[in-house]
Amino acid sequence: MLLTCDVHLIKQVLNRAHDFHAPVEVLSLYNLYGPTLAASEGDQWRLYRKLSTPFFNSRTYRKVWKESLMKVERLSTQWHQDRARIHDVKGQVMSRLNLHVIAKTFYDQELEYDWNDTMKDVAPSSHSLTFSEAINAVLSNLATLFALPKWLLGSKMDKSHQKAYLGYLEWRKYMYEMRDSVQSQLEMVKQKEEPCFLVKEDPLTNQAESLVMSSNAESEQEESQPLTEAEVLGNMFFYVMAGFDTTSTTLSFVFLLLALHPSCQALLQQELDQVLGSKPTSEWNANEDFQQLMNGYLGAVLSETLRLYHPVAWYARKTVCRTTVTDSKGATYVVPADTILMIDVAAIGRHSTYWPSKDADAKRNQPSPALDFDPSRWLKSEVRDDKGKGTSFPFSSGHRMCPGKRFAEVEMCAMVARVFSQFSLRLTPEDPDTEKAVSAGYDQGWVEQKTMERAANALYEGLGFGHGIYPKSHTPIEIIPRSPKSYMV
Repeated sequence: MLLTCDVHLIKQVLNRAHDFHAPVEVLSLYNLYGPTLAASEGDQWRLYRKLSTPFFNSRTYRKVWKESLMKVERLSTQWHQDRARIHDVKGQVMSRLNLHVIAKTFYDQELEYDWNDTMKDVAPSSHSLTFSEAINAVLSNLATLFALPKWLLGSKMDKSHQKAYLGYLEWRKYMYEMRDSVQSQLEMVKQKEEPCFLVKEDPLTNQAESLVMSSNAESEQEESQPLTEAEVLGNMFFYVMAGFDTTSTTLSFVFLLLALHPSCQALLQQELDQVLGSKPTSEWNANEDFQQLMNGYLGAVLSETLRLYHPVAWYARKTVCRTTVTDSKGATYVVPADTILMIDVAAIGRHSTYWPSKDADAKRNQPSPALDFDPSRWLKSEVRDDKGKGTSFPFSSGHRMCPGKRFAEVEMCAMVARVFSQFSLRLTPEDPDTEKAVSAGYDQGWVEQKTMERAANALYEGLGFGHGIYPKSHTPIEIIPRSPKSYMV
């Protein structure tokens, strides 16, 4: 096995498709419900890619933009009424928002929620877990579900196994329901002229065709070859998992980093006021506004967050045959066939050679990457013109680059713009610090400094790791409505 964060070497690995393939035996962890795009190669990979990527088009992106704004709008009504204190930004806010957008955009499904508490989802009568609870139960127990036989998981020997198995069954049931709903409403989906993940359009006839067919259906033409039931379920799971977990994790870090750095938050809000002005959200444009924001400070915030806290810890490749690679110092290495190469994404983003720290002395005293958060670095001409000098791979690179890149960017841009145009985030002091300040006679400045130290440390020592990193514990944040301004809802 070869583990590397050498950017020059990594570019060769990601872009030499004939020499380096995906290690399907490693990635088969994702084949929990059936074969997936991630854990496939060759003709199988090309078929899945060909059938799924047409969904990612301009119509889909417009729908993502619209749904993201609407979902934040609904959730934020409660924030206007009462300041919300968030103890788990991913679980309470981002996971739910992202899943609601994915369900509606991919499968035209509206998830149920509590009308009296918009921050709370409700399980349908046919389910014992909500949509969010089911997918989270699967993702948090992915290795267990992959390694243990289902009959053992279904036994009552271990409560954690029972929870994992319940999540597995519930999520499978949700997928069947979404699949059947799309299949039964094929003509309606076509008439609505809105994209749907399980429906493709024939480029010659403009007729909508379903990818959901029985496993015994046969065709001699690859273009009309249906997917088997296992392939449909496998790729439904993978796309939801990949889009939901990575995007919600990234947005969670965006919130926490902007709360820790109020000056950056103020610069973002200044840009939002300039670009969006008093336009109602219904007039925010998925093309012009999106491009302007992504080319400005908001895009820089997302890029800097992905640099420091990329939700995927590594990319994996495998040599097809004996080959050679060259590192950044010009040294050449012979790599044997069937060697697994692990690309350390986190190390690339924090490598001082590629990304000099804005305050090296402070970093020696407090090693948290959160203190190196500096979106403005992405607005410098040398970085902007060369896209980070080729030292950033947030959506991978080469022929296996993430097909959902634009989808994720549109969703994150819309959500960040909608939240910070109307709200500000503030770190909330913890009770021990407040009590100590009172007893020792410390002023408010001491409390704020202590809170910032705790928040930065939590973004270093409080991280969790599943199939990627996420903020497992963090300093609570408060969502505060901004002062009234010329803004229309």
